[in-house]
Amino acid sequence: MGLWMRCPAVRLWLGFLIFAFGFAGWSGDVSARTYSKVYHIGLQAPGQGTVHLYAEEYGKGRPMLLLHGLGASTFTWRNLIPALSRHHRVIVLDFKGFGRSEKPFTQAYSPYDHANLVLAFIRKRRLKNLTIVGHSFGGAIAMLVTLRFNEVEPGRVKDLILMNAPTYQQPGTGFVDFMKLPVIPYAALMLLPPELTTWLSLDKVQAQKLSLDEVRGYAAPFYEAAARHALITTARRMVPQHMEDLIARYPSVRQRTLVIWCDGDQTVPVETGIRLVKALPRGQLKILTDCGHVPQDERPEAVLELIGSFLRR
Repeated sequence: MGLWMRCPAVRLWLGFLIFAFGFAGWSGDVSARTYSKVYHIGLQAPGQGTVHLYAEEYGKGRPMLLLHGLGASTFTWRNLIPALSRHHRVIVLDFKGFGRSEKPFTQAYSPYDHANLVLAFIRKRRLKNLTIVGHSFGGAIAMLVTLRFNEVEPGRVKDLILMNAPTYQQPGTGFVDFMKLPVIPYAALMLLPPELTTWLSLDKVQAQKLSLDEVRGYAAPFYEAAARHALITTARRMVPQHMEDLIARYPSVRQRTLVIWCDGDQTVPVETGIRLVKALPRGQLKILTDCGHVPQDERPEAVLELIGSFLRR
């Protein structure tokens, strides 16, 4: 998910037109996939009690855990799963409050809350020698998880793949700033169709490349009030506490790390990726052209080529 269009009034009118003449005629289910395993798993984390997260698994081989971005779900990986699962055990996970995972009406949606549940998931599934792939907010969570495992259980995480990840403090995007307003986000997300609000949240490149059915796939969870609460609360708490102390620990991540960025990203600028690679002892940066903030949607073939080359080394 990315920025709201530069002119909200124009975007809103366009959105209503698309909704009126396009969404009403949708049919089919682009999210239909053949799973190796689908399950909900109960996990315990500090201050959260037991939370049930939704996961899907595909293929066999060394495990690979895929973590989605803010406002997304396992649906975001649909273009990568078939190729990645030919040689790996691919596990896609919905964060608490997103997709098909449990959605408590609480305030426990900070980056550390999400990371603690991912840590619990990895331990409960007994995953080792793991590759973690994280997009956007999921990339930031992947860093938190790796830093924690490196302290207490070295060897859990073998390598990292981070895509357009907000790993440094930056000015808020229009989307996140809107979510921080009092009351208004709850009213807007309740009154407007999820397909429309999802389309409004896309960055320019993603909005041009997604089909209407794909917009619907992203939007489906937000018919639930609890999902809307989780989105708003996660957005409001996106910046982890003690950010500078966290950044100072990045050089301790000695795993091989592939950092993939889009040159047209207006949500998390490419300068963030350049800075991150300089901090990581074994980091390498690959910049893709003709994409914005969501390379797995906008340049899936190029992403697969980069991941394949990285993992074969």
